[in-house]
Parts: sequence; structure tokens; C-alpha cells
Amino acid sequence: MSSLGLARNAVEDQTWSLLRSLLSLLRPWRARVALVAVSVLAAAAVELVPPLVIRTIVDAHLTVQRPDGLLFLAFLYLTAAAAVQVMTFLYNYLAATIAQGVLSALRVRLFAHVQRLPTSYFDRVPMGDVISRCTADVETLDTVFSSNVALLLANLVRLATITVAMFALSVPLSLVAALVVPPLAFVTRFLQRRVRQAERENRRAVGAINACLQENLRSTEVIRAFGRVPEFVAGFRQILRRGLAASNRSSFFSSVYTPTTAILSALAVAALLWAGTQQALAAFGVSLGTLTAFLILMQRFFQPITALGEEWQTVQGAMAGAERIFGTLALPPDGTAPVIAGDGREVGPRPIVLSRVEFGYAGGQPVLHGISLDVKRGEHVALVGRTGAGKTSALHLVAGLYQPWSGSIRVAGRDPTGLDESERRRVLGVVPQVVQLFSGTVMENLTLSDTSVPEAAVYEACRIAGADAFIRALPQGYHTGLSGSGGGAGTHLSAGQQQLLALARALAGRPAVLLFDEATAAIDSASDAAFRAALRASVLAQGCGVLTVAHRLSTALEADRIIVLDRGYLVEEGPPAELAARGGRFAALLELEAAGWDWRSGP
Repeated sequence: MSSLGLARNAVEDQTWSLLRSLLSLLRPWRARVALVAVSVLAAAAVELVPPLVIRTIVDAHLTVQRPDGLLFLAFLYLTAAAAVQVMTFLYNYLAATIAQGVLSALRVRLFAHVQRLPTSYFDRVPMGDVISRCTADVETLDTVFSSNVALLLANLVRLATITVAMFALSVPLSLVAALVVPPLAFVTRFLQRRVRQAERENRRAVGAINACLQENLRSTEVIRAFGRVPEFVAGFRQILRRGLAASNRSSFFSSVYTPTTAILSALAVAALLWAGTQQALAAFGVSLGTLTAFLILMQRFFQPITALGEEWQTVQGAMAGAERIFGTLALPPDGTAPVIAGDGREVGPRPIVLSRVEFGYAGGQPVLHGISLDVKRGEHVALVGRTGAGKTSALHLVAGLYQPWSGSIRVAGRDPTGLDESERRRVLGVVPQVVQLFSGTVMENLTLSDTSVPEAAVYEACRIAGADAFIRALPQGYHTGLSGSGGGAGTHLSAGQQQLLALARALAGRPAVLLFDEATAAIDSASDAAFRAALRASVLAQGCGVLTVAHRLSTALEADRIIVLDRGYLVEEGPPAELAARGGRFAALLELEAAGWDWRSGP
């Protein structure tokens, strides 16, 4: 088989796989789906009655000028037409309710799955594109499922029933009408492939547009401060052009379909009218009424074909969106990859143990080289090093956000990537350098809507972090609504207040391990000193292990032990006073800072 044939088979296999995935979403709605199917079949069957009534009127009444019974036939025609509309309303309404239920479940499933994807996925895929998969791509399915899926199903059934009725009515006329089927099939297939490809490109373009918007809107202050608004607008316009070109190609092919089918329909009707006047057809029992009824069926045969063509762009857009959605759902969630232990031995009860860990964000580019360290119960350890030394990477590994390439990591004796969601907060408390707040009350931000965290623990955590006083001074105290990190309605907090909330949030679960990424950089010196004193008295004293990424040496000097990293290697380790007196790497950093040099960057 040629490479082109293999490619076509792969595309067809992918399409069928996608359809099976979409149909699997309907399982919880089987009863309603069955009712929709019955309604569609009933409507398609009853729709055949009016043409047959017309045939009877022409052959048995008009041609022989017999008016008796016309009133009953007119009533039958009206009843059949009304019944079709009732069935149409029923399956459209039921399909819309099913669609909303299905899409609601799909949105939740997709959001939950994205939350569980490895952190490395978000390193590769722009956040705007991820948002596009959860919003714009699902919207393409919403358009089809809510209003078009019932119409598509009904049109397919109508095609089948009308075809059967046409052959039952007259085989010779059906054979004449069948002459337009080959060109119709060719045109349909030709346009179908091109619309599908254009819609794929369009969905990718929408993802790129959302990624650009998300990145640029978050950087508005920088763009305006440097006076680069026109340049960024030009870049956005360039991305829009790619999406516009793909959309225009899809619209062109979709627009060609309707007039093409109309011409083929007219050609078929003309052929039937010519054939109906030939005496040869009389031998096959083709009466005037039969020809009239057949022409009506022929017109109705092309109606669903034209409707399907007009909706094809929407359908292909939905299929392209579904490809991206189910492609995301097919990604394995975090914690499924095996951890390769460094030496295979069982790790002891210490809060944090890293054993010969190697790690990098891209293949062949390691960031950490055989790092081994541990944090004892009640010990505060600080990671120090210049930019790019691997400090934050080590913290991310301990937090279970990434899998190491080799070696082992244990937090409270457990693999941090394998921690169940219900127990993560009891094991790990994390305070990132960039604080994230969510729209909601102060209490909701502190507990993250975790009902297992008692209020007493929240108040104690806020007291230790030094946040209790300013929280109680807010308009509604702990129930004051806050604006999230993305802005919006609610009380806005200063950077220092946000960092105090982040500290309290980590402490509220009373974890066995605390991970700080320069967690007090935004608060004043007095609050910082008060927090550290409370941390040592209330947290470290209870056996909690603390690992801090120290971007300031003043933070590191208050730790029990310092670990110095350089370009991914552990180069020095010991108590602050001992390292300062040793005259090594840490002592050199102290001298640079005392001289006013920025030691954090450089070769």
C-alpha cells in the first residue's frame, strides 16, 4: 500500500476512534438517547406520508375528476405534517438537554484531568492553549451537540428512509435519479477532507491566539512601560491572520457545497421530468401521480444532503476541537511514571531525603547532577546558589511537581509524586515566591475549600505567620471577599499581605515538611523577624522539617544548615557559622554581598 493510502487509513482510524470517544460520553444518557432515536425514526417514517397522499390525490381523484374523499386525504396530509413537527420538537429538545449534560460532565472531566497533568506539560504547552482546549474547543462541541446533532441524525435517517421509499415507489425512476450519486459522492468527499484540514488549522490558530492574549495581557504593565504597544499589536495581528486564512479556506469549501448540490438536484429533476414523458416508463407503471410523488421525494432527498453540507464546517470544527480535547484526556496524569531509586534502599523517617538525584527539563540538558541531601526533623535547611544553580528545581522535585530522571526522593518516607490528594496537605506545605490568590473569601483562600482543615488550625497558622491582625482589620474579617491573582471584584491586598496569607495557607494543614521559595521577600523586616521566631518556636519545635530556597544570605544565616549549589552540583554543606569561617564558596558570597555586589547572577 502506498504512503498516501496508509495516511488515509490512519486518518480514517483516527476519525472512528474519535467518534467512539464521543459516543462514549452518551452512556449515562442512554434512555433519553433511545427516545431521541425513536422520535427521529417516527418523524422520518411519517414524513413519507404526504408524498404518498399526493400520489393518491393525483391518480385516484384529479386525473379521474373524482372529488369524493379529498377532505379525508387533506386531513391526513395535515395530520402527518403536524406529527412530523411534533416529533421534530421532541428530538430537538431532548438532544439539547442531553448535550448540555454531556458537555457539563466533559468540562469537569477535562478541567480535573488538566489539574492532574505533570508540571512538565505546562512547561511545553502555553497556558493560553490549555485554556483554549477547556473553553473554545469545548464550545465547538457545544454548538454541534446542542442544536446540530439531532438535525444531523435526523437528516441521515431521512436519507435512508427516503431512499427506500423512492425505490419502493419506482425502481426505474430511482435508477435515473441515481445518475447524480457518483458526482455527488465525489464532491462531498473532496470538500470534506479540505474542510477538516482547514478546521484543524483553525483550532490550532485559536489556541495560539488565546496563548498570545494570556501572555500579553498579563504583561500589560511591561509592554506599556517600554512603549511597545504597537509592536505587540502587530504581532497579535500576525497570529490572527493565520487563523483568518484557515477560517476563510474552510468557509470557501463549505460555501461551494450548497450550490453544487443545488445544481445536481436540478439536474436530477430535469432528468426525471424528461424520463417521465417517455412512453417506455408507462410499461413500468409510472403514472402521473407516481412521478409527482417521486419528484417530491427527490426534492426531500436533497434537502438533508444540502443541510449536511451547510453544517459540515461546524461539524468539522467540532471534530477538530474533539481531537484536541481527547488528545489532552489521553495524556497520563502525574504520578503514573515509575521512580527509579538511586540505590534501592528504604529511606528512613526523615522529613526530606534526596539520594543521587539527576533531573532536567529537556532531554540531554540536566539541571541537577547526582544531588544527595536530607532534612532532619525540626531542622531548617537553606539552599543557596547563583541563578541557574538548581535551587528551585530541587524544591519542585521535593514538592512532587516533577519526576527525577534517576535517584530517589522521599518526603516523610513517601514518594511525593505518589501522594494521594487527600494527604498531600498533611505532608507538604509549599510557599512559592509568586503568590497565587483566588476569587473568594480569606478563609476560602487559606483552606482552599478543604473542609477537613479546622478553623482553629487556620487561626493558629495566621497567628504564627503574623497575618491574624490585618485579616481581622478587614471589613468582614476572615469572610472578606478577595480579588484573585487575575484581578476582579473584591478586596485587593498588598504584596506583603498576600505573602503572609501564603505562609498561613501552608501552615494551616500542619504539614510534616515546609518548602519555602524565599517566602518572606515581600514583607517588612519586623514581620519577617517575628515570623521566623514564631516558626522556630511553634513549627520547628514540633518536628517539622523546613527547606528554604534563600535568595538573600540573611535568610540563609538563620537556618540550621546551608547547602550551596553551583550549576546543579552540591559544592558545600554545613552550619552557617562553620561555612562562613571555612573560607569556601559561601564565605565568598558573603564577602560579595558585604561589598555591595549582586552575587546571585554571574558566571
